[in-house]
Amino acid sequence: MGAGRPNWLRVWVGLLGLWVTFGVLGTWFNYQALLDRPHPISWAQAIRMNLVAYGIWAFLLTPIVLFLCARLPLAKRGLVKLIPAHLLAIAGTISIDVSIKTLLGSRAFPWVESHPFVPQFRRHYFSEAEADIQIYLLTAVIAYVVAYYSEMRRQEKHAAELETSLVRAKLQALKTQLQPHFLFNTLHSVAALVRTEPRAAEKMICSLGDLLRLTLAAEDVPKVTLRRELEFLQMYLDIQKVRFQDRLVTEITVADETSEAMVPYLLMQPLVENAIKHGVSRIRGMGKIEISISRDAGNLSIAVVNDSNTASPVPEQERLGIGIENIRSRLRMLYGLKGELTVQELPGGRFRVEARFPFEAITTPGSEAQFAAATLRPGMEIGQ
Repeated sequence: MGAGRPNWLRVWVGLLGLWVTFGVLGTWFNYQALLDRPHPISWAQAIRMNLVAYGIWAFLLTPIVLFLCARLPLAKRGLVKLIPAHLLAIAGTISIDVSIKTLLGSRAFPWVESHPFVPQFRRHYFSEAEADIQIYLLTAVIAYVVAYYSEMRRQEKHAAELETSLVRAKLQALKTQLQPHFLFNTLHSVAALVRTEPRAAEKMICSLGDLLRLTLAAEDVPKVTLRRELEFLQMYLDIQKVRFQDRLVTEITVADETSEAMVPYLLMQPLVENAIKHGVSRIRGMGKIEISISRDAGNLSIAVVNDSNTASPVPEQERLGIGIENIRSRLRMLYGLKGELTVQELPGGRFRVEARFPFEAITTPGSEAQFAAATLRPGMEIGQ
């Protein structure tokens, strides 16, 4: 059955266990209660008596009550129909119960004397009515409680699915926003080299094609291993080194235990791009970018430090462009308060940007293999 709708067959099976328990206890109580009478009943009679009494409810009346509760769910708008319907159902279940017991008579209940059906039915009706009403209400309450919690679970599941869909949509929007931003910046770099260094520009265009193919092939992947992210970053750095040549120096330090950690896809490239934009590109001489990745107290830290030109300081709002704000938003959506991005100005005109989020080891090797297969060039193998 669908999520949120009670499995009434399972509810009936659960109540069947309850009736079996009541039947066993009733058999023992009835046998002991009638044991001291002049004509005590046997165990066989006690079993038959309770088998009939509880069997009527277990196999006939309980399904009727559950069916009615399923057709008449609790709702403010339905109270006008709900109460009369259950009152009629109570009268009907009592009539069915009493009719069966009257027809069976002494064959099921040893102390019952033979009388015409109508007077016997009337006598049984008023003696059984109170117990049948109580049993009916108990069954109906159990049915509505199960239905209520099933509906709560359905709503919680629906809310979780909506939240997940919303997060995925926001992440996709952020990545869509980031891709043209990165593309335009790189094309601008290519344009600057077309006339002065055409061979270098051609190499950058080829590398850019590989990089874009890698980006688009895995656009639906929210996280990848750090190893994959570093491979992507290296391709980006190769493009930038063609542009800046000897002016760009990079140093990457990666702790051994972090290589298979899961990180947000396309996280490091915007950090390095920001460092190049506000560091190397503003310095006439050589500029250095240090990238360090470590694990600390259950968190993964990715820090990027770059040289800067302190003679022409950049306002923080301008320094933290679309790529950095994009990362901050993605970390917030993926990790909540546990994901953070900090910016710090260091002595000597250097800036440090650090992304911190919970360390997460790879748990779905199949997804990583699928990502790798989608991003490999024709004829290329993993490990090249």
